[in-house]
Amino acid sequence: MMGDRKGFELLNMILSEGSLEILEIAKDGEPKHFTDFRELVNSRTGKVFSPNTISTRLKELVEVGALERIITKTKREREVVGYKITPEGLKALDISYRYEEELQNCFGKEK
Repeated sequence: MMGDRKGFELLNMILSEGSLEILEIAKDGEPKHFTDFRELVNSRTGKVFSPNTISTRLKELVEVGALERIITKTKREREVVGYKITPEGLKALDISYRYEEELQNCFGKEK
């Protein structure tokens, strides 16, 4: 168990609005591009995330190792930045599913 401040900061980042939604889109393992996240909806508010929020979350998820920043090529051989989920990102997503289920059980509410 992480009892230090760094662990708490990591938890807060993963739970920041947009992080889990981004990991959910990336979970198929295929490279994703910024445009794949452009219509990402905040599950709490129902509003589309701003491009700044998406950009910030992508950067944070790369920094902690949940996503890998990759360069892919378009059909016209143009290089573009892509993002691919890492094993650690998949594990974080799996942990979030388990905690969601535990919290629902704890408070007796279903989705």
